[in-house]
Formats: sequence, structure tokens, C-alpha cells
Amino acid sequence: MKNSVANLLPKRPSAGALFSLLVVMLMGSSSSWAANERDGANAQGECEFTDQKQAMLSSINEARRQPRQCGDQDFEAVEPLTWSCKLEAAAEMHSQDMAENDYFSHTDPNGEGIEQRVSTQDYNWQAVGENIAAGHSSVSAVVNGWLESPGHCQNIMSAAFTEMGMAKVNGSDSRYSTYWTQTLGNPR
Repeated sequence: MKNSVANLLPKRPSAGALFSLLVVMLMGSSSSWAANERDGANAQGECEFTDQKQAMLSSINEARRQPRQCGDQDFEAVEPLTWSCKLEAAAEMHSQDMAENDYFSHTDPNGEGIEQRVSTQDYNWQAVGENIAAGHSSVSAVVNGWLESPGHCQNIMSAAFTEMGMAKVNGSDSRYSTYWTQTLGNPR
């Protein structure tokens, strides 16, 4: 099983620029804890919200509800994420590409990364990040793996993110049987 974490991008970078995972951001919103975690999907268009996607969103939000240590960094509980169809589309694009082209990386064979994938979906962002995994068979295995990895855990616990989308693609002809992408964002 393999996991990888993308750097948190706090603002639209110049081509190829990457920023550290830890970024201090002042968030101007004061949204309340979401009773219906999917509320964000309705504002961004309809997408199929499967049981697997609900399980991923619920697992991630359960993790965010508790203070947590990610490596050497302590995190307070943070507000839950809402679902974004645009972030889901970016995640689907990346998982599908990794499966079809048999690679595991945040950068595709053409050199494009998360910022280009999200922008291609017309997601106007102020923060964006990505967690990927390969070979895991279940949501719980992926989320547990990410929470045990400092960089993935930091992305999950970051208050800089308010929305997420995810995709799982089977890659029967590739090195790994499954490719998972979690795309995190905060719109402008």
C-alpha cells in the first residue's frame, strides 16, 4: 500500500512552485459545524454522491472533530468539510490518469499537478491540497493510513481547507489495484 501527500498551496503559485505543508492562514468565514456535510455539493452542481464517498467524507470529518497530533505538530479540532463536485472531478481525473498510465505521483506525466487539475474544473481556489493512496481496498484503510502519516494527517486537519472531493479508481492493468485521490480546497 502506498500513500503520498501533496504540498498545501496557500495561493495560486507560479508554474512549478511548491510551498510547505504548514501554512498559517487567516480564515474570514465563521461557518458552523455542518449538520449535513454534503451541503457544499448543491452549490457547485450535482455529482453522484455514493455510499463510498459519504463514508470517506464522514471518516475525514470524524477525524477533524478531535484534537490530533500529526507527526510533531498538534492540531485542535476543526470544522467539518463539505463535499465539492468540482474537487471530486479533479480527484477522479487524477485517479483515472494514474490507473490508466500506471504511475503513482502528484504530478502527471505531462508535469501538471493539483493546482492545474483543480483549475481545469473551474474551481477558483485560495488553498488546495491533495492526498493520494494506492492499493488500499477500503475507505477505512485509506483514512487510517493517511492519519498515520504526518503530511497526510496535516492536510486532513488543516483549517485552511473547507471542502473536499475524492475518487477511487480500479486499475486492473496497473501496478496497484486501486488508486485513491482526495482533493482538498478552500474557494475564493
